[in-house]
Amino acid sequence: MDLPEHEHITLPIRGMDCVECTQHVKQALERLPGVYHVEVLLAAQKAVIELDAPVASEELRQAVEQAGYSIPALADPGIDPSGTFPRLIWPFFMIAGLALFVVIFGEWLGWFEQISSRLPVSVYIGLLILGGFPVFKDVARALLQRQITSHALMSIGVIASAWVGEWPTAVVIVLFMRIGNWVERQTTDGARKALLALVEKAPQMARVDRNGEEFEIPIEQLRSGDIVICRPGETVAADGEILEGGASLDTSAITGEAIPADVGMGSTVFAGSTVLAGGFRLRANRVGAQTTIGRVIRLVEEAESNKGKIQRFADRFTAYYLPIVLLIAASTYVFRRDVLASVAVLVVVCSCAIALATPIAMLASIGAAGKQGMLIKGGRYLEILPKVDVLLLDKTGTLTLGIPMVTDVYPFQGTTESEIIRLTAGVERFSEHPIGKAIRHRALALGLDLPAILDFQSFPGLGAQCRIQNHQIRVGNQLFLQSPEIAEAA
Repeated sequence: MDLPEHEHITLPIRGMDCVECTQHVKQALERLPGVYHVEVLLAAQKAVIELDAPVASEELRQAVEQAGYSIPALADPGIDPSGTFPRLIWPFFMIAGLALFVVIFGEWLGWFEQISSRLPVSVYIGLLILGGFPVFKDVARALLQRQITSHALMSIGVIASAWVGEWPTAVVIVLFMRIGNWVERQTTDGARKALLALVEKAPQMARVDRNGEEFEIPIEQLRSGDIVICRPGETVAADGEILEGGASLDTSAITGEAIPADVGMGSTVFAGSTVLAGGFRLRANRVGAQTTIGRVIRLVEEAESNKGKIQRFADRFTAYYLPIVLLIAASTYVFRRDVLASVAVLVVVCSCAIALATPIAMLASIGAAGKQGMLIKGGRYLEILPKVDVLLLDKTGTLTLGIPMVTDVYPFQGTTESEIIRLTAGVERFSEHPIGKAIRHRALALGLDLPAILDFQSFPGLGAQCRIQNHQIRVGNQLFLQSPEIAEAA
């Protein structure tokens, strides 16, 4: 199958667990004729490709696989939350941790030479294979693609140390490489899980009415113009206009509003909102990635591509830095004839901090912000944040905890605050509405006993009413309180 020109396509990529992995995939795809531009997103585990000429999808797959990664399915947009962290890392950490303990305290107590000389070479070789194989494999794979990674320098240091018999030094270098990998992967997995949590807010199934028949379909099969049915507890599957019914919606995933929105016929609703009470039928206007929450997810996924100046500098710097370090290490050996001196150059001058720290810090920050409900569109915006001296807030211009609280009660006609709170809390006894919860919390704080209720009725989007001690009590919005039709219907 040939993909048409001037098209943006998305490929899910599996096997990426570090920043340098994204560079490998990017370079492999950009070498293909017809590929104009590539952005590889580590947290989203996908590549966004812009074509300027037809390219066969099989060519894309082969390019990714030759770089050492895989494409599970061209149509699979999922995110693998588990990452690719090898199970052998924990035995390695336990054994190498013991070795590091021996090195540090043995050196401190003056026993290091005695301890290290008593260990057989087979133990050191086992540690190097167990701990270093994943790193050495990645380095070899990169070299086959004519790429030099930051771990290539340290791998040469490991091989050189082992070559001259400095086995403890080789093991310690491998240990620090794996610890660095572990920290990096933990950070990227955290960002990936934050993104996954956002993706999970998007609906996966939709209940539709087609030709008078009602059935559920995967969200991918939903089409603009479909009639979608939404019931209590369900997630709205599409952006659209309500044709029939009404409900109370939790729109916090979209708007950030803590108070549910009351909607009715003619109202516009957004995919990702949750129906708290009531139900309705809507005509889908935007579906899938075109919905509001779909666009939000895409912005967060592609935030990595909006690199700041520091990260762009680090990318350019690393491209020239690694070959220069190799040249310096070789020169050191030529002039000193000391392998360990060259190893020291490779290890100390390794560019991991420059090549990896900046993008990982940006990725971690964006992921941490996502967990708190803040959407950051890229590293460039984080970089300019310290320069901000004016903060503009929309809507009411206030910041809240998103949890309603009863702050004031205004008694009337001889009633008291406690009486009003007791009665309204009785009506809202079983309510999941945030304002109802706030009233109940106020009654609990005042130590009030809630009354028994009879003939309870709920009116989604309006309020609720019941009988308490032969009195009809109604709690809700102004329209509900002043509507005689509802009282007659009750």
